[in-house]
Amino acid sequence: MVFPKSDFNKKSCKEANLNKDILVEMFDRINEEKYNIHSMMLLHEGSKVFDAFAYEFDEFSASDVYSVSKSFTSVAIGILVDMNLVNLDNPVLFYFTEEVKDYLPGYEQLKVKHLLMMAVGQKTDEFMNLTPSSNPFEVFFNVELTSIPGEVFMYNNFASFILSAIVTKVTGKSMNDFLNEYLYKEINIEKPLWDSVNNYSFGCSGLNITIGDMARFGHLVLCYGDWDGKQIVTKEYLDLATSKQIKEPDTPLYYGYHFWVSNFTMAAGLYRQVIIIDKRYNLVFAIQAYEERDILGLYTSYIAKAAEKGWEYSESSLRDYTRRFKYNSKELIEKEKEERYG
Repeated sequence: MVFPKSDFNKKSCKEANLNKDILVEMFDRINEEKYNIHSMMLLHEGSKVFDAFAYEFDEFSASDVYSVSKSFTSVAIGILVDMNLVNLDNPVLFYFTEEVKDYLPGYEQLKVKHLLMMAVGQKTDEFMNLTPSSNPFEVFFNVELTSIPGEVFMYNNFASFILSAIVTKVTGKSMNDFLNEYLYKEINIEKPLWDSVNNYSFGCSGLNITIGDMARFGHLVLCYGDWDGKQIVTKEYLDLATSKQIKEPDTPLYYGYHFWVSNFTMAAGLYRQVIIIDKRYNLVFAIQAYEERDILGLYTSYIAKAAEKGWEYSESSLRDYTRRFKYNSKELIEKEKEERYG
C-alpha cells in the first residue's frame, strides 16, 4: 500500500490490473446519461488511477458531502473507544445528565452502539425540525419510541448529532476540532469546515471536503485504520463499523456503524456523494455530484468489472476521456447553478 502525502502517487491501468476499455465505457455512459458529477477519483492500493473534474471544479474544490459526514462521525467515536473514553455499551443518557431531566420511558435502554446502527427506536427523525431556541437534547429524548433501542433500523440524522455531542462531552472539543488533531492531520487533510451549532458539529451532514479528502478517508478504511504504520483507529473497531450490524427494513441493504455494507463498504450522502471501499480489489472510488439518479452502477457495472477482467492492451487514453468529461459537463454545471442559486 502507498500512503499519499501532499499529493497522490499515480498508477497506470496496467499497474492496477484494470481493464481500460471498460473504464472508458464508464465515461461514455456518464456522457450519454448526462450525469451531473462534479468530481471522481479512483485509487488502487493508495495510488491514483484517475481523477476527473467537471467544469469549474478542481482538486481544491470542497463541497458539503452530506451524509458521508456520518462515516467521519463513526471514526471519531472509534478513536474514543480505542482511547477507552467511550464504551459502545454505555447508556446514551449517561452523557447528558445536565441537559436532560425528563425523558420518555425506554431511553434508559439506548446505548452508543444503537446510535451508530441507526436503531434508536424513534418514530420520527426530528433533527431538521430543531429551532435556534430548541434544547436539542430534551427534544431528542422526548421523541416517541416505537421499538426497543437496537432492534429496528430507521435512518436518523439526530442519532449522528447526538454522537457528535458525545465526542464534545468527552473531549471538550467540537468533533471537527477533535478530528483535526486525531484524523485530518494524520492523513494529510487540511482542516475542513463543518456546520455546527453551539460548538457541536452536525455529525450527520455539513462536512465540506475535497474529492481527494474523501479518497484519503476511504484509503484509511481500506487499510483497517492504519496510515503508513500508525494506527489511527483500530482494526477491531472498523471491523465492527463495516460489518452488517442491522438490515434496513423492506430493502436488501445492511448498515454497520454509520457505513453501508454490501460486497463493499460505502459512505453515502445526498445528491450522490459516495466513497466506495472495496477490499476485494484494494480499490477506493469517490464521487461528488449533484444528481438525483442512482449512479452506483458506475462502480458495480464498470470499475468492479474492470478489476474482474484485468488489464488488456488498449489504445484508448483515459486522459482524453477525463478532459472530455470536463468539457461535456459545462452545460450541466451552468444549469445546476441556475437551479440552485438563480
